[in-house]
Amino acid sequence: MVSGLALGIALALPSASMAGAVLTTSTGLEMGVFDDGGLGFSGTGLFFPGIGDAITPGCLCEGWGVAASGSSAYSYAGGSSGFSTAVFTAGATSDAGFSTVTTTSGLTITHTYSATASGNLFKVDVSIMNTSGADVSDLRYARTLDWDVPPGHFSDDFTTIWTGAAGGAPVGNVLHTSFDPFAAPDPLVLRDYVFGGPPNANATDQTGDLGAYFILSFGDLADGASRDFTTYIGFGRTVASLLADFAANGVGAYSYSYDNDGPAAFGWGFGGAGIGVPPIGGTPVPAPATLGLLGAGLIGLAALRRRQAA
Repeated sequence: MVSGLALGIALALPSASMAGAVLTTSTGLEMGVFDDGGLGFSGTGLFFPGIGDAITPGCLCEGWGVAASGSSAYSYAGGSSGFSTAVFTAGATSDAGFSTVTTTSGLTITHTYSATASGNLFKVDVSIMNTSGADVSDLRYARTLDWDVPPGHFSDDFTTIWTGAAGGAPVGNVLHTSFDPFAAPDPLVLRDYVFGGPPNANATDQTGDLGAYFILSFGDLADGASRDFTTYIGFGRTVASLLADFAANGVGAYSYSYDNDGPAAFGWGFGGAGIGVPPIGGTPVPAPATLGLLGAGLIGLAALRRRQAA
């Protein structure tokens, strides 16, 4: 389902090239990547055979954004804003490739894709290079993703955010988190309370039509310099196996979701070393919060914001 607001945002975005690829790991995990690094190419978001797609059943409320010196650019819902070029280059194997984007403000962002050892996660190395000809300030990167995990999607899903710190308040390079994925990922825009809970808070198994939004903040970046970090996205047969895979790859902040009738959990996260937070290691899943939905009224609000099944 898609609300008039979400559909209007998607239609307002300039058209993106349809170039891209569907990457496939050794276990059969598939991810469709547009030339600008957004997901959903060829109708594939994040898909595993026998389970389904965890992103595309509803609106394609997914994307990333970058900002510096008060100017932002982003990919969202299959479109983009503020990009001057976007090229996807296939790698030597079915799970590999890279997207290179230049922004009108003079940043060059490369997302390089590969598979982890388990084959259940894609590793995405992100590099932001300042090619503007001048130093920039307040460099930020944002990532948003609406989870629609099968088989039930929407209200049957249970979503968790771990900000990277036990207290929930963002630390390191994590500037902001939210359960609200339903807007373009402009890193200059913070998001307020949503039905999954307040911003900048850890919460486990929040029910409803939710996702995750993270903003990273890196400060100033000199002309010609780069800022690099790594993200991971994939699935596990159980929440425990997904978190174990995250831990094995040094993830420090993450979101995941699963359906109450489903056989798997899907998630994405940031490598802790690149964003100044400790890897989760043996850290337990954050204790269930008392955030919850605020009654049927907010459930109705969630429905209004959602989309019609295709």
